[in-house]
Amino acid sequence: MFKNIAGAVAFLSRIPLKSNAEPKDCVRHFPFVGYISGGLLAVLLLAGRSLPMVAGDLFILYFLFNAFYFDGLIDTTDAFMSQRSREGKLRIMKLGNIGPMALLVGTLYIISKLHIVAVIPLWGVVASSVSSKYAIVVAAAISRPAKNDGLGALIMPIKINSLLWSSVYLVPFLFFPKSLIPLSAAILAGIVVVWISHKMISGITGDVFGAVEEISELFAMAAVLYWCS
Repeated sequence: MFKNIAGAVAFLSRIPLKSNAEPKDCVRHFPFVGYISGGLLAVLLLAGRSLPMVAGDLFILYFLFNAFYFDGLIDTTDAFMSQRSREGKLRIMKLGNIGPMALLVGTLYIISKLHIVAVIPLWGVVASSVSSKYAIVVAAAISRPAKNDGLGALIMPIKINSLLWSSVYLVPFLFFPKSLIPLSAAILAGIVVVWISHKMISGITGDVFGAVEEISELFAMAAVLYWCS
């Protein structure tokens, strides 16, 4: 188990942990990584909530954890907002060039997150981080890879017991019922992204997993801000 946990941390961050675990076996532990990244941001926010300080905190977070997800978000945006065929969209995602729509959406996303993180309760930071990682597991459980290679093919399909195992990490949420609100928002947002992806490219890819994480985390944070504060 500890090998798979280390693999999940190495898989979703820049933390240099060595693990020879199979990617499919690591997926169930993604929410654990959410506790680490969310806890880190919460600790950093204790130093102050001015916009420059929050911007610095987010830079650290994205350097260590979220850069992978954000890259997936902008690549997915570029592909899905193009008028190309399924194959053309997959080609755009593989190339990874930043188009104007990706730049616009990425900028608006960071601005939105900056302002939300500046005022959100610290518990909401952690709950949203964990919820967004759980949303990735849900996405992997209900979807299929859009192509035969790449990250999506590495971790899908996952067995239902992986989803159930992952749910164990949500037990602390039961002792703080408010946290179920961002969890629900994250899962719903993730499912919508998966649905759109299936319409666009008949499945999901590693980039879409990144988009699921970033979008579900933002929706979870917004849910905390507007319904739990």
